Amino acid sequence: MPKSMTGFAKLETESTDGKLYGEARALNSRYLEISIKLPRADFLHEQKLRELVKRHIKRGKVDITIKWERPNEQAGAQKINENVLAQYVETAKTLKEKYALKGDLTIDNIFSFKDIFSYEENNNINEDMLMQSFEKLIAQLNQEREKEGDLIKKDLMARADAIVSNVAAIEERWPLTIKMLENRLRERITEIITSSSVDETRVLQELAIYMERLDIAEEIVRLKGHIENFSDTLSSDDPIGRKLDFIIQEMVRESNTIGSKANDLFINERIIQIKVEIEKMREQVQNVE
Repeated sequence: MPKSMTGFAKLETESTDGKLYGEARALNSRYLEISIKLPRADFLHEQKLRELVKRHIKRGKVDITIKWERPNEQAGAQKINENVLAQYVETAKTLKEKYALKGDLTIDNIFSFKDIFSYEENNNINEDMLMQSFEKLIAQLNQEREKEGDLIKKDLMARADAIVSNVAAIEERWPLTIKMLENRLRERITEIITSSSVDETRVLQELAIYMERLDIAEEIVRLKGHIENFSDTLSSDDPIGRKLDFIIQEMVRESNTIGSKANDLFINERIIQIKVEIEKMREQVQNVE
């Protein structure tokens, strides 16, 4: 079953160590792009998490955010960065002396300087909890992608069926079309032969070659083969977006050739309908992993 490249999932996991919040978003992308945002103290886990994503997702832009909240009694203790504070005090003193400025640096001023205060890095996420929660988050994301993929598959199959119906109509019409075209050409050739000294055998040979060039039987066979291949590919569990896109290109090629060969209004109308369906299929395939 195809997976959509778009999806969203979120979870909240709670234990005695605290709460873990996770969000995952997947968007369309030609390649696999992974962005993971973690608490600063837990950057060391990022590579493991990236490898986990790669095992489950092969294509798309994946943005994941993990937040960690410990109980208040376990939260990191606040610390004062005295080196930074001393620099502020010295800078204020220098500016006052140099420019004859008035005013004093007060405790209220100090509390407004965010970089003076920090917290001890004792809020690391429990690794087992992180990995288990992360895997659940990716599983939820894939479930959403599979749901969207199922809708895409149904739409693509319906359009493939519409193309098959139009191809069947062309196949049924083509013998009549080629017969009508041949009769018109023969009538025209007969007029030319009777009014000039043209070699009749040679003209008929050229007619046969010309009619053979107009034949669309091979293109119809190939187009039907591409549609069958497209439908079979939709049932694969592997990433199929690029393959489907390639098959669509081949379908466009064959339909263009049929349209250029068939000098028939009925067939050309069916080719237009086929091209409309193919173009809509191409748009949908851009969403498939």
